[in-house]
Amino acid sequence: MKHIPLPSLTLVGLSLLLAGCGSGGDDATATSQLTLTLSDAPVDGAKQVCIAISALRLKAETEPDDHLWQPLDLLATGDDDGCLPTGYQIPLDDNGDPRFLYLDLLHYQDGLGHALLSGEAIPSGNYEQLRLMVEDGRSYFLDGLTDDFPSSYVVDESDAVLPLEVPSSEVKLHGFTASADGVLSYQLEFNLRHAMVLPGHGQYYKLKPNGVRLLDATTLASLTGQVDDSLCDGDLSLAGVYLYPARDGSELAYLGMAQDTDSGGPSLTTLLTQASDSEAASYRLDYIEPGSYDLQLVCNAADDAVPEEGESDSFVPVLGAGVLGITLSGGSQSVDLAP
Repeated sequence: MKHIPLPSLTLVGLSLLLAGCGSGGDDATATSQLTLTLSDAPVDGAKQVCIAISALRLKAETEPDDHLWQPLDLLATGDDDGCLPTGYQIPLDDNGDPRFLYLDLLHYQDGLGHALLSGEAIPSGNYEQLRLMVEDGRSYFLDGLTDDFPSSYVVDESDAVLPLEVPSSEVKLHGFTASADGVLSYQLEFNLRHAMVLPGHGQYYKLKPNGVRLLDATTLASLTGQVDDSLCDGDLSLAGVYLYPARDGSELAYLGMAQDTDSGGPSLTTLLTQASDSEAASYRLDYIEPGSYDLQLVCNAADDAVPEEGESDSFVPVLGAGVLGITLSGGSQSVDLAP
């Protein structure tokens, strides 16, 4: 860990703090290694989704202060991930350091990811919460030609640049336990098709925190397959595949992605990659947690969207072929969809 904001602690106090954060064994300074990788599930309707990461905070149960990684402590991408427009600069903080680092979430799809931390030593113990600090694009801006270019923003299909709202400028995630001498690998997954919405006013996008998950990367699976072109009455242009928790006799209907999984909504969704002269239509779902699932082709998936707060959800999936009771426990699996 490169920076922990504990300026008032003496060396004796620091030793006591580490003891309180330990695993309860004889080694009061036991540590774990933490790797944190950021990724995104495919989203339609955007050319860039650039987030300005200002810090990463990790809260231990027994410590009064967060473990803090500033932008220079995190692993950056090359050339600001293509997010810094010509004529602009990343603003500096009071110490003269960059205020944030840039990531374009659309670069980290289809099984790719970017490690923010790699083998970082942290005291072993229980951690309550991980928070990724991301500047709200409605309130924070770049230095340069004008004072209103948002720090976090979305470039849509028409090349319009819209701010990305990040409520409270942070994404809150659950905690975990770091065992002594343990090796932790977590995936911070932005499922933008579920998490990013454009409110009716059309002035900015909003990041909904329930679409961002912290996953144990050592257990995750991926699912791929081809889709027969005769399905959906021979028109797959709007189709996608939805992965639902296996119903196991439940009477819950398969619903759209605005519904949570306990109410019949999907765990993951993606639109199809359309067929070419040499390849059939296909799909890919990554970072699936272990479990039993039902895979369903949804012929009108492109019409599905997460409504803004206060709006009703009227989407009704038109189902095509399905495969029920797929058990996933890590690794890659292929399941084709055919009549």
